[in-house]
Amino acid sequence: MDDDNLLDSHPDLMDPEWRKHAQTDAWLGAKKDRKQFRKQQKRSSRKPHRRWWVLGVLVAILAVTTTAIVLVGRRSPAREAIPETPNPTQVAQYAHVDLAQPYANTPAQNWTKGIGGITSPTAAAIGPFKADAVANAYAQARQAITAAHLDPAVLQAHDPKAYLALFAPDQREQLAPRLTEKPAKDKAGFDSYLTEIADGYHLLDAGPRTFGTLTAHAGEKPGELAVDAKYVIAYAFDNVHPDSLTSPNEIVSFLRADETYVVATGSGVAKSSRGLWIDGGQSATSSVGCAAAREGFLAPGYANPQTGPAAGDQDAPGYYDPKYPVPTLDDCH
Repeated sequence: MDDDNLLDSHPDLMDPEWRKHAQTDAWLGAKKDRKQFRKQQKRSSRKPHRRWWVLGVLVAILAVTTTAIVLVGRRSPAREAIPETPNPTQVAQYAHVDLAQPYANTPAQNWTKGIGGITSPTAAAIGPFKADAVANAYAQARQAITAAHLDPAVLQAHDPKAYLALFAPDQREQLAPRLTEKPAKDKAGFDSYLTEIADGYHLLDAGPRTFGTLTAHAGEKPGELAVDAKYVIAYAFDNVHPDSLTSPNEIVSFLRADETYVVATGSGVAKSSRGLWIDGGQSATSSVGCAAAREGFLAPGYANPQTGPAAGDQDAPGYYDPKYPVPTLDDCH
């Protein structure tokens, strides 16, 4: 008879009482169980050396099984919790706020810092305009958006000179009076051209983040190449009492804009009109200080008087996603 058959048919292994005590002895090595085992050994007419041989096999099996379980446990670590993806069309009403990661729990969590989040397709020829001209139009549109909404000279110093310098002479003449006039209550509208931070507030080092697209097409007149810009910019503000914050919408403000830029060129265009124009647009803001917004400045949401968010409020998705229309009212109206 081979060893495997001997193990399967051995009377001791078939005795439930003996297997109970043998297993306990293998795992714990308790003295009481060893005494019981020896009593059973005396009552048995079988040879003791065979009983110990069987017990050794059982202990070896248990040891191998235990080792396998331990190794499997080591090779299969517990899966780490995956953070939830933020809602791309709403800011969490209640969420942890961390000034080191101010955009967490907002649609801007995965957006790109700076102008890089506003993308465009590979430049290709459009009608009489070659690919190089289309690429240049995209570049000019990006320069205008950067100067208007991302440049510290405008954001903090409220200096529009660099922005104005980007446009055709005739366009500069039209824009200058609007951009250099003194702020007045309720004079700011959805057609505000610049983002200027209200005095007393400062942006975090995380910097503004952007999300949007540029699309070029032929303009309405000969020699005009138009670029439609649909984008959102998020601004993260510092706060001296971060522990008191209950939602990122208290420190993260959003500007949503649709604009059309036109690059006018060619002999059919007057010299003073050649260059970049802004041909209309609309914008709206979200999570901003309303008193500052009415005077044309940007301040964080925590600048508003304390009010609890209404349960079940759902922001208009167009505040955060350029594929939706710009809301017709901002959250201060």
